[in-house]
Amino acid sequence: MAPFSVLMSLYCKESPQYLSEALDSIFAQTVLPAEIVLVEDGPLTDALHAVVDECRKRHPIFKIVKNPHNLGLGPSLAKGILHCSHEYVARMDSDDSMPADRFEKQLEAIGRGYDVVSCWSLIFDASPDNPTAVKRRPETHQEITKLARRRSPVCHAAAFMRKSAVLAAGNYQARNLYEDYHLWVRMILSGARFHNIQEILYYVRTNPAQIARRQGTRYLKTELRCMKEFRNMGFYSATDLCINAAIRIVVRLLPARFAPKIFTIIWNRKN
Repeated sequence: MAPFSVLMSLYCKESPQYLSEALDSIFAQTVLPAEIVLVEDGPLTDALHAVVDECRKRHPIFKIVKNPHNLGLGPSLAKGILHCSHEYVARMDSDDSMPADRFEKQLEAIGRGYDVVSCWSLIFDASPDNPTAVKRRPETHQEITKLARRRSPVCHAAAFMRKSAVLAAGNYQARNLYEDYHLWVRMILSGARFHNIQEILYYVRTNPAQIARRQGTRYLKTELRCMKEFRNMGFYSATDLCINAAIRIVVRLLPARFAPKIFTIIWNRKN
């Protein structure tokens, strides 16, 4: 099968234990990557360095990219993908995990001519054995494009991408909390083809505190700015902008205690 890179970003507040579990799940795959491009987004803790150093000793395929200070996820991934040696790039977050056949199945699918292949993802807190929800996404490019006019149509951390298609659309950009959705819209407009495997091939770690941080005016303002950009790009119609803005205003301004239940409902919807 074709060689591929894994692209990860890591910053100081992340858990060494979760990072270790994420790296272990990479090396438990039935098809292994040719390299792991790890962007250190600012100085890391000694504990995080220890996990990375130990894994590098056992698996000398790491390419470390260092940011002198924290830049955020979008700029870090934009830098990291330029360091990827291969056309196929698999995303992975540093606190998640995955079943052993994720890479094998995505490699087979992207080889059929797609530019982005993702999948369903299982949302969990303490353990994947006790899931909170399953984030389902539609299968075909047409369905994915339709959903993209309402919300992000693929699981970003589980995405398997063609590097050339990402760069042709302008690479990742600094859109705090919306770097993935912004990239997908630009890729759709540039002619990239999408596919979601209709299986759970990725496990996303989250907790009520993380969900609650998506509430409030700051997050809402970021969303509204991004949606206005989509309208200016010609991707959103005026109706899309009004509907999406109204939904976000209601959801983001609800009391934080309601957020976990609201997002569980949203995650479990396929369309």
